[in-house]
Amino acid sequence: MIKQNNNEVVSILKEIRSILLDKKCEDISFLDLQDVNSYLTYFVIATAKTNTQARSTAREIDKYMKPLRKSKGIQTRSVTGNSVAKDDSGWLLLDYGDILVHVMEADVRSYYNLERLWGDAKTMELDSIS
Repeated sequence: MIKQNNNEVVSILKEIRSILLDKKCEDISFLDLQDVNSYLTYFVIATAKTNTQARSTAREIDKYMKPLRKSKGIQTRSVTGNSVAKDDSGWLLLDYGDILVHVMEADVRSYYNLERLWGDAKTMELDSIS
């Protein structure tokens, strides 16, 4: 559970976006699921061109989140497809409790279409949130 106010959450989400952009991920989306689901809060969804790019991105995000585990009360529930476990599924999931980061290859993202599946969720525009 994230134990910070909305500004801190937005700050974390902005840093995750920065990492995704630095790693050349595309089509980055942020969904606020609080009004449509009782146990999920935020989805971050991004497209990677290759599995190698996705794994590298996941490692960088996990490296950023590591010190926040103690200081912000963020728990890592699961990191699938990381560098230890070779995963060629085309979908890497980083589960930090309230924040779930999905890094997907384009064909997998198109197939599962999480934005459509969670169509009732609010799309977040991070730059417009203060």
